This record gives sequence, C-alpha cells and structure tokens, in this order.
Amino acid sequence: MTRAVQAILSCNSVVHQIATGWVFHAGDMTNERKCWKIARAQNNFYELFKPETPVDTFKRRMRMTKESFEELLDLVSADLAPSKRARGDFSSPRKTLSVTILRLAHGTSFFELGELFAIGTATAHKCYKRGTEARCSLKDRFLQMPSTAAHIDACIASFRHRGFPNACLAVDGCHVPVEINDQYNMLQDFMSFKGFYSLNNMAYVDGKGMFRAVLCGWGGSSADGGVIKEMDFMSILQDGLLLKFPSLYMELQCQDNNGRPYSFQVPPLVLADSAFGLETWQMTPYKADNTTNDGPQRRFNWVHSSARVVFEHAFGRLKGRFKLLLHSHRTSWNMGTRSILAAMVLHSSLGLKQDSFRPEWADGVEELGHAVPGTEEQVPGSDGEELGCALDIKQKLTTYFMQQVRPQRRPRNR
Repeated sequence: MTRAVQAILSCNSVVHQIATGWVFHAGDMTNERKCWKIARAQNNFYELFKPETPVDTFKRRMRMTKESFEELLDLVSADLAPSKRARGDFSSPRKTLSVTILRLAHGTSFFELGELFAIGTATAHKCYKRGTEARCSLKDRFLQMPSTAAHIDACIASFRHRGFPNACLAVDGCHVPVEINDQYNMLQDFMSFKGFYSLNNMAYVDGKGMFRAVLCGWGGSSADGGVIKEMDFMSILQDGLLLKFPSLYMELQCQDNNGRPYSFQVPPLVLADSAFGLETWQMTPYKADNTTNDGPQRRFNWVHSSARVVFEHAFGRLKGRFKLLLHSHRTSWNMGTRSILAAMVLHSSLGLKQDSFRPEWADGVEELGHAVPGTEEQVPGSDGEELGCALDIKQKLTTYFMQQVRPQRRPRNR
C-alpha cells in the first residue's frame, strides 16, 4: 500500500512540473547553485548571427552591419561580462548588447524582448540598463570636442561644401517625446512649447552630422539659451577657443558701394539660431521683420539656414535609425537621458565606420523634411566692442553673399 502511494505521488509531481512549465536545472559550474528555471521557447535571436543570415536582414533588424556590431561588442564586452553569480547565458555580452540595440532601434517593449531572447521581462529591463550604461561610458571616445587647431580645421573642412565661409560647427536643441514617471512631482517641467512632454537635448555637430559635444536630459520646458549655458564646451568657446588660431582665419574679397575691392578676415564660426545670441565666433540669422528683412538679409538667412540644417539632419538620422526616440515612450528621467546619450554615441560610432543610413528609415521623421529659414527673433549675446565686431563680420558676410552667384537648389531625392 505504501509503495503504491509513493508511486502515485511521484507521478503527480512530474505531471505538475510539466503542466506548470517548471523544469529542474542543475548548473555544471562549481560555484553555481541549483535553481528552478522556466523553460522558454528559443526564437530567432541566434539565427541573426549565423553566417548564412543575409546582410540585409541583419542590418534591417539591428540598424548596423555585422562588422559594426562585432566591433562595438569588443569595446563593451568587458563592461557587459556576466558576474560569477550569473546563471544561464541571458546576461552574456552579445545578448545584452542585442537587447539594447533592438530596444533603441524599434522601440520594442521589454515583454517582447523577453519572448524574443527567452528571458524574463525584468531580465530584459536589466540587460537594457546595463547596455545603455556601457555605451554611455564610450562618450569621451566618440563624442570628441574640437580642442586643437587640427580638430577645428577638420570641422571646417566638413562644412566647406555647404556654402557658409569658415563654418565649423552648428548648435541647437532637439526635443525627444517621453512619458516621464512623475515620482518627484515635477511633471510640469517636462511640458515643451510644442505641447507634449519631452526631454530637451543640446548638441554641437560638424558638417558631417557627427555629434561633437552634447548635453542630454533637460526638461522640455527649458529654453535652449538657458540649457546651453550649462555646457562645458560653451564655456570653452566663450574663452576664445575659435579665436586663438589665426592660421584658421579665412580671408574674403568683397567690394564696397563704390566698387572698390577690400578684404576681411573671418574666424571659425558656430552657426546657431537667435536663441543663443550673436558672438564674434557665432553667427545668428536676421530677425523676421518685414520692414528690415530685405534682399541681402534674406540671402544671408538662406545661406545660414542651408548650412545649419545639418543639425536637423543629424537628429533626423538619429531618430530614424533609433525609433525609440521618435515616438513617446514611458521611462524614468535617468533612463530616458541614458537612452538618448547611448543613441548619440552609437550614431557617432557608426558614422566613423561609414555605416550608411537607409532612406526608408526616414519615414515619419520631421527633422528630415524641408529646411526652415532661420528667421527667429534676434537676441544679442554680447555687449559693447565685441558685439560691434560681431555685427561688422555679419554685415560683411551679408554683402559677400549678395555678390556671389547664387547656387541652384538641388532636387530632393526622397
């Protein structure tokens, strides 16, 4: 009787384990304890990394080539290595990095990531957090602020085809829509002037659309002029970084009202809208006043906008490649800031590897539309002699543009 009861209980135990999906798993590592682990179906994660997987399929899913992924994995593998207490391979560097990239590239939910990678929802969230932190640690490697004459000259060369003499950087702010967890009762600080909750991000970009200096995670209600004052790079520019290299000045030839030729020197310039103010080293557009916005000023604004639009395109490609930043998603303040910074680092690293941006990724991205001429209200940023010098350079550039042959607009291939 006792033996029969034991057999029945043993069978019921096995049936119960199968019905509930629990399988006993014993680790073969000496320092790994025995645990109960849910049996999950393996989906197509490992199929992506097989040699026979088409290159186009991999790039469509991961937004980069296999070569770029492997190089990035080598850089962050030390930070993503599993701890001694980790069990299974859910925290392997390859899987952790893949979870992070897929979340950024497609805005995939943590539940869907768990189903794809055969891990739990909480584990997917932990992998994403570790992956973004690892890529944020590469900020100084890929977001290099120009600090020497050689670096500034390279930035000037990247702007040379855009038509604005001696431009080296473009600066502006961009809003990323989010749904912030209001744990500090500060939700009103994230309401932008566009009517949605967002994080305001400031960045300097070169002529190739590469991020050079960034400041992420300010509330959407913050004005660009106030946010940029908190940037370390802005303080360096105000100390005269672009003015202390005379060899980088460009000499331009022009004619006065009497037809007599004269020349003037143009230092390396930052292109900005009027929220940042006019400086000797920073050019802003003329204000939108029909009484004063005549032909020369319109021409200046057109050339200025045609060159500064590189900033809009940089953020447009960032949002097009990483769709998580394009649509509003629920996140915390810290996680939202890290996600944006990690995407910027990855954007610049892929740009250095010349990993191309595909045209179909631009669908729905507002920043990749037509350029809007910079005709914001003028807010001077300097006083006295320095402002007079900046206005003199701006006026001479206005005259210079009017005496040049206006280039034809290139047809847009959309």
